[in-house]
Amino acid sequence: MGCAQSGEAGGPAQGPPAYAQAPGPKSGAPPAGSKARSANLADLKRPKGYNAAFLQRHAPNGEIWADYLAPTPPVIAGGKLQGVWSDAVYAGVVFEMTNDGWEQDPKYKEGPVGYVIEYLEGCGYGQHTQALEQAEERYRQNLEQPAQEGSRAFLKHKARNGQTWKEYLQSAKAELGKQGFVHGAWGECITSAVIFEHENPGWERLGPYSADGPAGQVLAFLEDMGQGNMVEALNKTEEATHDAINKGRKIPVFDATYYQPPVNVMQAPEVGLAPPRVSGRKKALLIGCNYPGTDAQLNGCINDVQRWSGLLMQLYGFQRQDMVQLTDMGHGDYMYFPTRNNILNAIRWLVDGAQPGDVLFFQFSGHGAQREADDDSEVDGMDELLIPTDYKRAGMIVDHELFDLLCVPLPSGCKLTVILDCCHSGSALDLPFVWNERQQNWNMERYPWHTAGDVQMFSGCEDAQCSMDATTRQGLPGGAMTSAMCDVLEAHAHEPPGPYPALLGAMTNVLMQRGFDQRPRMSSSQAFDVMQKPFSIVDFIVPNLNPQLGQVHRPPPKPMRADPFSVFW
Repeated sequence: MGCAQSGEAGGPAQGPPAYAQAPGPKSGAPPAGSKARSANLADLKRPKGYNAAFLQRHAPNGEIWADYLAPTPPVIAGGKLQGVWSDAVYAGVVFEMTNDGWEQDPKYKEGPVGYVIEYLEGCGYGQHTQALEQAEERYRQNLEQPAQEGSRAFLKHKARNGQTWKEYLQSAKAELGKQGFVHGAWGECITSAVIFEHENPGWERLGPYSADGPAGQVLAFLEDMGQGNMVEALNKTEEATHDAINKGRKIPVFDATYYQPPVNVMQAPEVGLAPPRVSGRKKALLIGCNYPGTDAQLNGCINDVQRWSGLLMQLYGFQRQDMVQLTDMGHGDYMYFPTRNNILNAIRWLVDGAQPGDVLFFQFSGHGAQREADDDSEVDGMDELLIPTDYKRAGMIVDHELFDLLCVPLPSGCKLTVILDCCHSGSALDLPFVWNERQQNWNMERYPWHTAGDVQMFSGCEDAQCSMDATTRQGLPGGAMTSAMCDVLEAHAHEPPGPYPALLGAMTNVLMQRGFDQRPRMSSSQAFDVMQKPFSIVDFIVPNLNPQLGQVHRPPPKPMRADPFSVFW
């Protein structure tokens, strides 16, 4: 919520942050000269079963499986396992079929999938054991099928945005990064394929992969997509990745914080249908980063998580078991720490298996930042960023990546409410429609990206503003916007607070009365009639109103920045 002068994504912040202070002293802030202890990620508690040998192997994104799985429970949709736990079971079956003599190795005496199930129980998700066992049998039958020439089986694996690699790559141009390697979608895919080959040395025995090999299938698909001129560069990236793994160096070999959104346009299969019946399924992801013990320390962000958690349960019927909360103080458990990877994995859990009538909620309180955009999509020329607690090591989360992970997968009739209480957050989700309070209508962004889900975001301030720490009515530090919004909603506990613009106006009035000049912003994926839709987190779902889905006009690229990591807090 505070603002700093400048920093470096993936590197140390340059100079101490110039905090955006609330009027008057901050209640609950550390005494002058004191500093909360900064958590060392290596010292945090891990769930039981974390150190199993199979779980220390690489997941598709370069993390180890134990870290990839821990933040979120399994997703069951249509009676079948989906998401990261499904990926882990598949990897376990592949390992058994491609590693001769694993049964004699005492490190694997329980079997790879057995260790995944033990870890599932150690994370507190043991009620889903049967779903993992059923998935194991299903995957084994699939992998025993005979070889097929020209197979593109690896392209059916999932990318980090939840799409299959085939879906993701069909709308992505292969691009060279500053390091001279292919980055973005194609770089991530070839990295995942190389990891697959290293983790499973007998992959050629698996029918779906035996013809060309995982990396070979990716290279062949690049030519299928008419980008044969980039095969040499992608092959160079593949070789560098093999070399990095063999020598124990960091992967991927390119900037992992760069995210390439898929550009694809299609006619919407459904437009303007009747609203779906509310399914009763609710999920929430709540994130608070106080950055304890650092020059970027804040004081109220974890209190914001607690405030929203209580409000969702008391006013909107959410259950604690349907929430994932990531905070960096008050516990020593890595599983619930808001690292960049934990946040991204938890977002995938939030949207995995989403169906019409489902209700989702995403909240982030912490630092926000900006950096110069790579294209002309931003009116102010700046991308907005969310700052995870391990930003110095792992980098930041860019607005178009957040949009692609949170919004693109949602079907028509699925409702998502997003709360971003951080600096520079006005367009931090890149939704196409922004509410104009003066004109009382929706303004469409210059290069809108239309999706089918029903998404509304309330941000703590405009892109050029800072969001402030404040003191809540209970005398605790908290985000000024979070405090104002929750106070308004609690005051209307027995009746809706009126249309969406009325809630936005009430929040603005509360902030002004408390001496803040930040202006919350409201944006939406659908240009709905505001007088026909009262505000609610769980009701009044709007079906898709966009005739076309995707980004019709792609913004022109800009010259590569001299320093792609320079950011402004």
